[in-house]
Amino acid sequence: MSVVQLHRHGQPGYFSLADAPQQPGVSEIAISTGWWELDQIWRLYPGQFNVVTGIAGHGKSTFLLNVLCNLFKKHGTKSFLYVPENEAHLRDKLRLIWGAADGFDEFCRSGCFVQSAVPSSYDDKPQTLEWVLNKAVAALDQDEVDVVLIDPWNELEHAKPRDLMMTDYIRDCLMYLKQFCRATNATVIMVAHPTKAGTSDGKVPGLADIEGSMNWYNKCDNGLIVARDLEKPVARVISAKAREIGSGKRGVAWFHVDHETGVFTPQHGAVTS
Repeated sequence: MSVVQLHRHGQPGYFSLADAPQQPGVSEIAISTGWWELDQIWRLYPGQFNVVTGIAGHGKSTFLLNVLCNLFKKHGTKSFLYVPENEAHLRDKLRLIWGAADGFDEFCRSGCFVQSAVPSSYDDKPQTLEWVLNKAVAALDQDEVDVVLIDPWNELEHAKPRDLMMTDYIRDCLMYLKQFCRATNATVIMVAHPTKAGTSDGKVPGLADIEGSMNWYNKCDNGLIVARDLEKPVARVISAKAREIGSGKRGVAWFHVDHETGVFTPQHGAVTS
């Protein structure tokens, strides 16, 4: 394709439809989570922005660590993690989730990279979303990671201007995050907690109940809720939004959860829409 075609009339990014770059459909590039049951409602693809929410203690983080192990085992997918709440015991948790299969040492060396939140591990710049994504860019360049997990949103430092409403600040942050997804082709997973009102009386929160803004629902490509039965070793993963055909659909997958190891095991055939 010539320079004239790429920059029509000297205007960068302006194309005739015939010359406009196109990407394959999501259904062609989305990958399996490693679980058939979960694949029916959620699959991952490059450039995707995922939001995961749920009541504190219901297993959001543990569920996602299971998924990252699956992705490396099945596809060799590499991950970048910023997980301040789990950093101190992360390797032990992943070891239990990985199980007896070979390959855990390789996963630790070349499949999972962590940006520490310990103050001695970074400079004195605020740990904002921009700061974390800049660290992720380095991981993308140096270690060719595919998935970026930020868990949770409320552990980031927020540089909200005094005259900007919180909902507008979150909108701007999520727009910046989506630009990162497009520019790098990384898959981003953000964990965000619901409001107390959104979990009152034990109800399962929705994406609209995430603290701060309806933009969590509006801006994400896929949105999941993890809800665990605390009296039984059972959890639901609820897909509340799937923007692109091929990335899943609205529905529920059911899992058995081993409280000792944190291993999620899909209940065979337990998928509802």
